[in-house]
Amino acid sequence: MLMQIRERASGIFAYIIVILIAIPFAFWGVQEYFGGPADQKVAKINDEEIVKRVFDAQVQDQRRYLKSILGSSFDSLYSDETKLKQSVLDTLIQNTLLSGETKNAGYRISDNKLTERIQSVPQFQSSGRFDPAKYEQLLASQRRSPVEFENQLRQEERINQYQGSAVYSSFLPGKDKQKYAALKQQKRDFDYFLMVADTNSVEVTDSDVNEYYQANEQSFKTLQRVKLEYLEVKQKDIGDALLFSEDEIQSSYDDDPSRYQTPELRKVSHILLKLLDNASEEEVTSALSKLQSAADRIKNGESFAAVAEEISEDSFSAKKGGNLGFITRTDIDNPVFVKKLFSMQKGDMSAPIRTSLGVQLVKLEDITSSKTKPFDQVRAQIENELRADASEKEYIELSEKLSNLSYVNEDNLEAAAEELNMQVQTSDWIVGAELEGIASYPSVVSATFSDDVLNKAANSSLLEVADGHSIVVRVLEHEPSEVQPLEDVADKIKATVKTIKARDQLVAQATETIDKLNNDASELDTILKQLNIPLESAGTLLRDDESVSSEIVDHVFSLSAVDNYPVFDGVELDDGQFAVIRLNDVVTVDEAGTKVKMAEWVSLQGEYGRREMQAMLKALRETGDVNVFSENL
Repeated sequence: MLMQIRERASGIFAYIIVILIAIPFAFWGVQEYFGGPADQKVAKINDEEIVKRVFDAQVQDQRRYLKSILGSSFDSLYSDETKLKQSVLDTLIQNTLLSGETKNAGYRISDNKLTERIQSVPQFQSSGRFDPAKYEQLLASQRRSPVEFENQLRQEERINQYQGSAVYSSFLPGKDKQKYAALKQQKRDFDYFLMVADTNSVEVTDSDVNEYYQANEQSFKTLQRVKLEYLEVKQKDIGDALLFSEDEIQSSYDDDPSRYQTPELRKVSHILLKLLDNASEEEVTSALSKLQSAADRIKNGESFAAVAEEISEDSFSAKKGGNLGFITRTDIDNPVFVKKLFSMQKGDMSAPIRTSLGVQLVKLEDITSSKTKPFDQVRAQIENELRADASEKEYIELSEKLSNLSYVNEDNLEAAAEELNMQVQTSDWIVGAELEGIASYPSVVSATFSDDVLNKAANSSLLEVADGHSIVVRVLEHEPSEVQPLEDVADKIKATVKTIKARDQLVAQATETIDKLNNDASELDTILKQLNIPLESAGTLLRDDESVSSEIVDHVFSLSAVDNYPVFDGVELDDGQFAVIRLNDVVTVDEAGTKVKMAEWVSLQGEYGRREMQAMLKALRETGDVNVFSENL
């Protein structure tokens, strides 16, 4: 089956499909083309390498994602890009380790299972059935082979099985329920005050700036960028320019008026007694006999609607006296029922019949005959049909000419443009994660950064980027990636170093304050006056209370209970402030009187399973041969 799929498929829209199906570690999209030299390694995990091109692509994708979530807060939270890069690198290392572990452990997916998965994807289907031609065309538009895509799915399935074995096989002993409930209901009484970093008190020297620049030089590399010129063919534009005379439209209508007939409609009521497909002969005979008795009652004067409401097992129509309304021959997938209905005369009632649903009694209430729609009603439809047919033919012809001319004249687009009376267009700069215009099409970016187009200055092949939309591109300008000179980024570095120094200064000051307060709690008022900040009273809270920052509450509940209170501690917050906490008391509850809802307990066990998985990942990294080349980050 997989070989048949490979041999028979075609289509577009694969980028969407890959995004929907691929697992996070396969999120290496078009951004990989914007990185540095492809052979630079940022890490080697056992025998697998992570190259800088892929790493830079992931950093760009993650930066774009976080900016969309955090907005203006991103710059302050990630002023030092080292944090972002380390997060991306850890993810890539983890996924590489997982891939190798699952393969070595024998996790796999059978060919039959893989085929079922591929065939179940709606975007690979036509009219609800898998379309092998569409499958390969969707992949081909992304320069992906079926073999590559299928291997990716196998890898994804191996990881899913591996993670599932950890998450869903983990459990918590039932005796821990009350301990958990008691901990959840535990309360803590605390106060806190917030210390803020003072950037005005920090001095940043030229030496500091230069030292940071040298240590993080790769962070200041520009992304290579290109500007394109291109020719495009759009079927919609072709169609919009087409005009048809009234005679042409009328002639199309006269050629076959039957195309514009309304279907015959039949209003039907029924009584249904349901049976399974494999019902025994005795069950069928019994149901037919019961339905015949109902038919006799109707013939003897009872209304069809009353009998249907009483005995029909189609609960929806029974409430309406068995009425199904008007239907066409194709509205219901019940061949025996439809054949009988459309052979009856108005007012007729059938004998009981065996159908795919069970046994049915059918009554034809009314008939609306088929009619040919007048020309005026379908004129617009005919014109659209003519436009679609003519524009499709012209689009195919023009696309083929463009493909041939751009290939023959591979070093320019002007010759093709002149021959086809087209206008050469120019894109904006294509750079980084902000892809717009024609660069929003993955196949365009893929072609742009291919060796022939980027380095040999050749035209691309004809790229069908969407249904009825084809493009040929060539590189007009190209600026390689390079490290920005220090003078261009000095101000940015100075601000970053100032923030880092101010935070370090804040942490040192806060740590000193906490030590002083733990030695003598009576110093609190004096310290607050010196700092000119208020003491915030949180009160006695549960661990899921949202009236105070979750960062503070989480830290408060991480502190160990002691014999003597108050206890002072603190935590650095994501917004750059430092919370100094006074823990006044820990209020416990008796385990014997606690209860946990089943849904909550199941959820907790799932969380425990995920922690087990994290422990397994940590072990993989500790036992694996992981080498990081920091100079290439």
